[in-house]
Amino acid sequence: MFNKTVFILGFVLFSIHLSWAQTNAEAEQIITSLLSDAKNNAIKTNFKLAIGEKSNSPLQTTSGIFIIKANKFVLEMDEIKVFFDGKTQWSYLAKSNEVSITEPSEKELAETNPMAILSSFKSKSTIQTSKKTKSAQNYCIEMLPKIKNQDISKIEVQVNKTNGNLFSIKLINKKGGSSVLTLNGFQKGIKVNDNAFIFDKTKYKNVMENDLR
Repeated sequence: MFNKTVFILGFVLFSIHLSWAQTNAEAEQIITSLLSDAKNNAIKTNFKLAIGEKSNSPLQTTSGIFIIKANKFVLEMDEIKVFFDGKTQWSYLAKSNEVSITEPSEKELAETNPMAILSSFKSKSTIQTSKKTKSAQNYCIEMLPKIKNQDISKIEVQVNKTNGNLFSIKLINKKGGSSVLTLNGFQKGIKVNDNAFIFDKTKYKNVMENDLR
C-alpha cells in the first residue's frame, strides 16, 4: 500500500512538472513569435507609458506613437521625437529646436524600444506563464532575469491571444519601482521607407545639432 501511494504521488508530481514545463515552453514560443513578427513586419502603434518610482508612488504618464521596422524605430511624443536607423539615434527636442546624435548601447536601446527590451532579456531570463496575472484576452507571461543583481527584477508581458499583438510590458526594478507600456491601435505590415528612421534636418529650420558620438 505504501509503495502504491508513493508511486501515485510520484506520478502526480511528474505530471504537474511536465504540465508546467509545457506551459513554460509555450510562453517562450509566444515571445519568440512576437519578436519574429516584429522583425518581419513594420509596426505602428499608439502607446501610453506610466512610471512609478515605488509601488505606492503616484504615476507619471506620457503617450505617443511608435513606428518599428526590424531594429529601426521612430518614437514620437509631444516634446520629443526619436529616430533610430539601426546604428545612429537622433533625439529631437521641439522646445529648444535641438537634436542630439548618439550611437546607443544595447542597454540604452532597451530603455526606448519595447521589442529591444524583450529581445535583450529573452536569452537572459526564465520565461514562464504568470502565476498571478490572468486575462481572458491576453497571454500573461513573466520574464525573470537569471542574474539576480540586474536592475530589472521582473518583466511582465501580455500578448493578445487572437492576433498575437503585444498588449503591454511592465518592468519592475529591484527598488520596487515600475514602468508599464500599454499599446493600442496596433497596425502590422505597414509600408515605411527606411528614410523615415533618419532625422532630416532640412525639415527643422535652424536646428541645433549636438553630435555626441
